[in-house]
Amino acid sequence: MEFLVVLAIFGYIYYLRNYADLRTKSEKETASLKDGIKLYNDAQIQPAFDYFDARIKAKPKSSVAYLYRALCYKKMGNTDAAKKDLISGLSYDGTLSALHLEKGKLEYENQLLKDALESLNKAILYDGEQSQAPYRWRGLTYQALGLDAEAQKDFLKESEILKMKLTGESQTVEVKTPFLDKRLAVNSILIVVTSAIIIIEIKGAESIHLPYFLAVVSAISIGFVEPVKGWLLAICQCIFLLAGYFLFTNIPESTGRQEIENFSLYGSCILTFAGSFIGGFFKRAINAG
Repeated sequence: MEFLVVLAIFGYIYYLRNYADLRTKSEKETASLKDGIKLYNDAQIQPAFDYFDARIKAKPKSSVAYLYRALCYKKMGNTDAAKKDLISGLSYDGTLSALHLEKGKLEYENQLLKDALESLNKAILYDGEQSQAPYRWRGLTYQALGLDAEAQKDFLKESEILKMKLTGESQTVEVKTPFLDKRLAVNSILIVVTSAIIIIEIKGAESIHLPYFLAVVSAISIGFVEPVKGWLLAICQCIFLLAGYFLFTNIPESTGRQEIENFSLYGSCILTFAGSFIGGFFKRAINAG
């Protein structure tokens, strides 16, 4: 039984590490490359280039690293190397709008207008109207191709998006997600599993220590994976623990055994709330840092 408990804990940790984070691949990469991006934004081009060059050598499939090394190449005047990096980045993530945008800008500047138009169409497709830049550059491309009516439509769209940003209405400022989302539903299913494991240990353990340990581990995980909604999962786990224990197990006849199980059950419920608070606190601290 102890082996199964340890296996379940490590399985849950593996899930939290690899699947509980529902950010896109590019969002995760951007977060991991924030130091290099800051160097680029601060116009420290050579240090930024060295940073992204090293990251690509360490992780050659990072599309965001290719994007920023391409931007560094462009600042350094090596447009051929920049375009090559953009193409490489797209080979690993063809849905990253910024790669299509920068490729389109390079093609526009080199008078490859049809290629630029194709790239900018893809930039707009994957951007989801979050940025005005793809519309501006596609408008310029339409203008250079003599398609003034299409160009004016894109310039108008650029103005609309910019106006929404200035008035605080753009979805890029804050995307409001529903409270009951897919992530919360998946984690709720896992709470059922961890609650069942804790109940099994309450019924089989000779002392309160292992049930308490499992309750703390699962509760900290709850807070870590859901720093905002962890309280709801904590309530669910307490309900599952109480319902599962009283509805699906037999109450022991021995007074001593009953006291141990009661201490384990109610103590696990209390620790669930405390642990979820601690896990949420640490996750918010990590995000703030």
